[in-house]
Amino acid sequence: MASHAAKPGAGYRPDLDGLRGIAVAAVVAYHLDLPFVTGGFVGVDIFFVLSGFLITRLIAAELRAGSFSIARFYERRIRRIVPALVLVCVCTTAAAMAFLLPDELQRYASSLMAAALSYSNVWFFQHSGYFDPGSSTQPLLHTWSLGIEEQFYVVFPLLLMAVFRWWPRAVGATVWLAFAASLAASIAFLPEHPTATFYLLHSRAWELLAGSIVALGLLPRPASRFQTETAAALGLAAIAISILGYTSKTPFPGAAALLPCIGTAMAIWAGEGATGVSAPSLGTRVLISRPLMLLGLISYSLYLWHWPLIVFTKLLTAERLSGIEQLALATVAIGLATATWYFVEQPFRQHGSKGFTSSAIFKGGTFGLGALAASAAILVGLNGMPQRFPDAVLQIAAAQADASPLREKCHFHGEGKRSYDDTCLIGDDVAPSVIVYGDSHGAEFSAALGEFAKARHASVRQITASGCPPAAGFTFPGDDRCQHYNDGIIDRLTSISPATVVLATYSLAWDREFPDRFWPSFERTIATLQAAGHRVVVLGPVPDLPEAPGIPAAVARWTAKGGDPNDFSFKYGAKRVHAVEARLSAIATAHGAVFIPVSSELCSDKRCKPYADGAVLYFDNNHLSMSGAQLIASRLLVPVIWPEPDISHLSSNSARY
Repeated sequence: MASHAAKPGAGYRPDLDGLRGIAVAAVVAYHLDLPFVTGGFVGVDIFFVLSGFLITRLIAAELRAGSFSIARFYERRIRRIVPALVLVCVCTTAAAMAFLLPDELQRYASSLMAAALSYSNVWFFQHSGYFDPGSSTQPLLHTWSLGIEEQFYVVFPLLLMAVFRWWPRAVGATVWLAFAASLAASIAFLPEHPTATFYLLHSRAWELLAGSIVALGLLPRPASRFQTETAAALGLAAIAISILGYTSKTPFPGAAALLPCIGTAMAIWAGEGATGVSAPSLGTRVLISRPLMLLGLISYSLYLWHWPLIVFTKLLTAERLSGIEQLALATVAIGLATATWYFVEQPFRQHGSKGFTSSAIFKGGTFGLGALAASAAILVGLNGMPQRFPDAVLQIAAAQADASPLREKCHFHGEGKRSYDDTCLIGDDVAPSVIVYGDSHGAEFSAALGEFAKARHASVRQITASGCPPAAGFTFPGDDRCQHYNDGIIDRLTSISPATVVLATYSLAWDREFPDRFWPSFERTIATLQAAGHRVVVLGPVPDLPEAPGIPAAVARWTAKGGDPNDFSFKYGAKRVHAVEARLSAIATAHGAVFIPVSSELCSDKRCKPYADGAVLYFDNNHLSMSGAQLIASRLLVPVIWPEPDISHLSSNSARY
């Protein structure tokens, strides 16, 4: 985030550097997966409020003095934002060309174009959610916040300039109205459109406008030392509660963003000081402590550098960051940020003979961003430069396409009608002897078992839906679509001829995200189906690798470095997997169902080997590929579903004749 720090002198607020220090520390700690900093993402919201305050204070002062120039305003923004951004993007692009696979490089190049042209937030809205597992491997994901700010800078100065000129008495009302409208949009759209609400300006502008309200004096100045002390304490407490108390499950931004944003606004307001009171409040004294101020000075460069460093480290190790790696990454990021602040940010912010002229700034900024955009277009046109890798590596990476060929036809994706009558029968046109009922983890098992069914002139019915576990009565907070879907499916299953029902679900995720909702509902499904005469087979969890964008890519990178794909393994969180397996096994046993531990064929000790018989067994970081599903089906499922008859006694009798 661009920190927009004022140079020490008239109007300089050292406490704002302290707030920036808190904001960037929260973001970096969150991205490093440090414990207890589960809401560190609100550091971005702190930055938004600060930016709104500083920009509005600057514009309003110049408008009142009659000296505001829109050209000079954008020149200052270019000086502040572009040089460090171009440097980090150039270095990140070099790393991307060295380490990213072709598909990854193409996707990166597209995001680079968005970063150069200030629409990163729109690009990431279209391609991923901030809290989605895949987003953690996008090197330029963090530039979404720059997109928000830069779009705000296009609209807000022009609006403020027009209102100051034509309706000066309506400035306050205009800002309050815009604040209220944006906040209302953020709250109203969040339940149905969470990704759009997170990334787009219309639902984020109120956060910057919260700073504008303080800057324009639309709140009365503190009247006493008690007010400044109270406001500073409450503001910092609100920030701390959101940083330490929020998680990726917190619906955000919406109403939840009020806590860090209002807290930041209160801290800024308290720092204005009460009339006639010169001593700063205790909260302000905390903010002007040297460590926070120094961190605040380099906050923009630190924000830019830290995320690509984390992403490429995770890509290359395919493991959760260790404590040593976390410390090393933080140290390197701070070192790079300090050097960038001293050698790049400061020189470009100076004027005249000490630095660069306005004309040079405009030309240089345009050239730098244009060069990034042109480079991005070239990389996209080169299809990710597959010639960088040998065919063996590309073949392994291609396993990301080894999903069920029936996914488009037979698997329910996202919105739309979901009912038993729309499900697929795989195999001969006979009543299904096997029914695979699950979320997206059941799709490949359906196709794999379908092949075995065809050889036996039998059939398999596929009933799988993304994001809906086979759990009777399961609901997401504020969303009962899965419940209606499951109610309809289970109602039909209890009225058809008995079959073997295979329950396949991403139990690791459901146990982690919604344990209180998932487990009772899942057990109810097993009990209901068993009571209806079905034979229920419960599949254990597929060990996942959330730290990697995809296991095929991780194996391919290992191979590109000279490793044998057969030797690649990943640490899979054995304790968590075995705990879920134990609970599934206990539930299955209690209701007379069969439990099959999938991990027994993939893992040993604390590591899993996702490559066997010349094939990658996953197509992303948690779904088995068709190769993986066929392996598990042949070794574990088929012997249970279609056991071979014991003919040993026939062989011994035939020997008599």
